[in-house]
Amino acid sequence: MIDYHIHTKLCRHAEGEMHQYIESAISAGLSEIAFTDHIPLPGNFDIAHRMHIDEMEIYLGWIEKFRSHYPEIKILTGIEADYIAGYEQFLDDFISRYKFDIVIMSVHFIQSWPNGHWVFDYSFPERKQEDIFSEYIDAIIKGIRTGIFDVLGHADLIKLPGQSLLREVPEKIQQLLRELSAAGMIIEINSSGFRREIQESYPGFDWLDAIRDNNVSVTTGSDAHRPEQVALKFDLLYRELRDRGFKYVCGFRGRNRIDLPLNNT
Repeated sequence: MIDYHIHTKLCRHAEGEMHQYIESAISAGLSEIAFTDHIPLPGNFDIAHRMHIDEMEIYLGWIEKFRSHYPEIKILTGIEADYIAGYEQFLDDFISRYKFDIVIMSVHFIQSWPNGHWVFDYSFPERKQEDIFSEYIDAIIKGIRTGIFDVLGHADLIKLPGQSLLREVPEKIQQLLRELSAAGMIIEINSSGFRREIQESYPGFDWLDAIRDNNVSVTTGSDAHRPEQVALKFDLLYRELRDRGFKYVCGFRGRNRIDLPLNNT
């Protein structure tokens, strides 16, 4: 099993030391992990939830240090990069500056939305829910088309308990999956929803058949912000993937994908 979405205290809203996350991963029987802290953005945008640009060398140094301390587990260097329209050149330049193994694309903000552009705080009482979901998916598709990223993280993060984007905007989800397949991007099955009110993964298991049928490969991440959250519900995730006919999960080396057979994980 692999956990390719782990944060550190440098993102300012996570707790614990890096070695504690690693030891939690080893205890959970993981073969590989990736640290993927939130990318710095221009003008200290949303600095309460991400590294300052001057902290990148600290982050990279920690990973290198603990990689040698824990040879029994593969530790990758990653970044979670927020896609926001208008920031494409900054993102491309920043990512190309470092030797990442994996770059996760996430959409937490939509430029035209109020309340600091957060997708969590949207309130459009005059609009249909499917129109809001469609606008969110359109923002993701725009990010996919940049060619900057490797993995789409927590694809249906916008959902609330009882909602399913696949049920409410099925054509948009099919378009999203076709775009991922054409771009050669991977989709993450993110278990962090199991520690939230929704009590399911991002995306939900109802997406898995459509993901498989569109020839989109998957990887797995816990989005851990505390050491004890590493590999959260991975027994359930991996059982579900096998039951749905997935033969492997995707690993990365220097942003090149490798297939890790599920029967060996």
